[in-house]
Amino acid sequence: MLSPHFSAALLARDLGDDGPDPERTFEYALTYDRTTVSRAASSLLSRVAPRTGSAPTATPAGALPTVPAARPATGLAVGTSNAEVLLRRALEATPSGVTVVDMRLPDQPIVYANQAFRDLAGLPSEDILGRNCRLLQSTETDPGAVARIRAAVAAGQACRETVLNLRGPERTPWWNELHLAPVHDADGAVVQYIGVQVDVTARVEAERALVRERDRTSAALARIQELAYTDPLTGLLNRRRLEEQVEAAVWETRARGDALGLLFVDLDGFKAVNDRFGHAAGDELLQVVARRLRDRVRRRDLVARLGGDEFLVALPDLSPETAADEAARVADELAASLGRPVALRGTEVTVGASVGVSVCPADGVVFADLLHAADLRMYERKQRQAPRRAVPVPASPAPG
Repeated sequence: MLSPHFSAALLARDLGDDGPDPERTFEYALTYDRTTVSRAASSLLSRVAPRTGSAPTATPAGALPTVPAARPATGLAVGTSNAEVLLRRALEATPSGVTVVDMRLPDQPIVYANQAFRDLAGLPSEDILGRNCRLLQSTETDPGAVARIRAAVAAGQACRETVLNLRGPERTPWWNELHLAPVHDADGAVVQYIGVQVDVTARVEAERALVRERDRTSAALARIQELAYTDPLTGLLNRRRLEEQVEAAVWETRARGDALGLLFVDLDGFKAVNDRFGHAAGDELLQVVARRLRDRVRRRDLVARLGGDEFLVALPDLSPETAADEAARVADELAASLGRPVALRGTEVTVGASVGVSVCPADGVVFADLLHAADLRMYERKQRQAPRRAVPVPASPAPG
């Protein structure tokens, strides 16, 4: 058997003592079919038994097989026939770790471990044979994988898992791709399990590195999209994103027969804040305005910063009969909220807001028309009102 990427088996056919070549009594065929390989290995290993030179004696029903006193260093008693010698050499030569576990003995000990497995475990034969395979387990081994292995063994089924193991006295972690296959006796009972282990640490680490890189790339793309569609100062949608979403909402509005309101909000007196307190203070004021706008609208409503001290609010799902009145009511509430004093740099400032309203479909069925109508009404309202400027109010003195 060869692994990790494929398995192979030499299938032997006994030609008898009178074969074409007296020195060659077996004919071999090479196969890469995994099922055939598994069956061939199970069949061969099920024939492995102590050889004493005389005919084997029958084992009483229910009794455990007698372990011979003389056992090879690897722990598996084998005969001396050509097939068994070939099998042993193949197992010792394979680059994959191979173990055989005796299911009839207490704690299901390892009774054979080839050189590749001893190298993977970082332990000599005497520290491996007679012990359960959990000697390689780490406290960080996935308990789910361990549970699936135990369930497969309990059911007498083959399984494949990748688990974190430890190597040698230094307990160096490594990733083990483990393949388990049952060996049955003549009565169909599972008497042994064959384990094939492959060190896939490099592959697992590469896969994890790819996942980390994918996550990093996804985060970067999400950040790029955020910067492309949101205002970096306030976190609100920008005009481009709002236009896309309003256009989609307009289509839904027309399909359902609903109405949509668009509010154009322009701050009154914002320039005075920048002139007196500086642009940093102006940015803080814009962030406060953004929070108040978000807090005063419904979750499904859209809020965006158009630029400077101008904001847009879209109100979808309005009733056509009351859409204009509902949009006007929300506009008044937003203006009142934005007119409350704002604590800024040790003082309080008050700014006003002029809000223009347009309604779809009465004022248009595309974003540009709705924005133009709301903009005109915002300026009409601003002209009807007395100009407002930011009025700094000294903070109340701290109690002494």
